[in-house]
Amino acid sequence: MKYQGHKIMAVTPGSIAEELELEPGDVLLTIDGEELEDIFDYDYMTDAESFVMVVRKANGEEWELEIESGGEDLGLTFENGLMSDYKSCSNKCIFCFIDQMPPGMRETLYFKDDDTRLSFLQGNYVTLTNLKDKDVERIIRFKLAPINISVQTTNPELRCMMLHNRFAGKIMEQLQKLYEGGIIMNGQIVLCRGVNDGAELERSIRELTAYMPQLESVSVVPVGLTRYRDGLYPLEPFTKEDACEVLDLIHGWQEKLYKEWGNHFIHAGDEWYILAERPIPEEKTYDGYLQLENGVGMVRLLEEEVV
Repeated sequence: MKYQGHKIMAVTPGSIAEELELEPGDVLLTIDGEELEDIFDYDYMTDAESFVMVVRKANGEEWELEIESGGEDLGLTFENGLMSDYKSCSNKCIFCFIDQMPPGMRETLYFKDDDTRLSFLQGNYVTLTNLKDKDVERIIRFKLAPINISVQTTNPELRCMMLHNRFAGKIMEQLQKLYEGGIIMNGQIVLCRGVNDGAELERSIRELTAYMPQLESVSVVPVGLTRYRDGLYPLEPFTKEDACEVLDLIHGWQEKLYKEWGNHFIHAGDEWYILAERPIPEEKTYDGYLQLENGVGMVRLLEEEVV
């Protein structure tokens, strides 16, 4: 697609952009002669002490503006907040919740995003399967962190099967590059009964510890199942006994890693404790609630705030 620039939706009153007489409807074309891929290019380029911006006005005129902002925000809001189309998921995961959605819901609920940029902006978990080497290098160059990664398993063949994507087996190579680049990460394992649990879970935890401390935490959450699974991979819900085994494994690793690193690292989703009918752990074991939005520690936080 031919580069069209980025349309400005709003200008903050009193901002540098207003002083430059920029208006909604104007189109940002380049900064220092470079086209912009997305919001991260914009943030990176405008963080400089000075730069040259080219803008096309509504009447077709092109203004070349020499800006000395000292890195101050210009006060521009763009029509597309990401300044780019969202990247959809290229996987066909055996546990995908969107595949289990009931019919008749609003259209946006059926969109499968796997956009790494949303991981930085909104905390989404992403699989990295649609990243090229240049994308990983860009993350490292811009120091975009933390990044939340859906690992599922460190077994390359098993991950390819679970994600139904032949490129999914590169996960360890990608983690290594991010680790060497000093990128802070959080991981997630969606556990599927009889698939990536048991010995496979043990292997995944053991191999993921190699990326500490850049990999700050990993959560283990049970697969979510609905009744809308016709034609999908045959997954079964976990039992109380299964939950107890998962918790015993995780707690064993927590004890070991806390002694070595002062960090529990591997965390169980709240559902495991409820299913196992075990007490919710103390607040200090959640390491500052690094995975709160992933359902890890929500019950404990609720009890701390209400009681």
